[in-house]
Amino acid sequence: MTVNELADYLAVKPAWIYNNHRALGIPSRKVGGSLRFRLSEVDRWLDRECPVAA
Repeated sequence: MTVNELADYLAVKPAWIYNNHRALGIPSRKVGGSLRFRLSEVDRWLDRECPVAA
């Protein structure tokens, strides 16, 4: 996923992704100088970092 696609998925602005991906540990890779994200890794990160309240 691109930064814009992830921002849409998380309902945040792309700038939020750029500003916070390292500090929050959002799993990412650099591909040709651009950040890329795997949806499966982002979903696992969300499950760890934002558990659903029972």
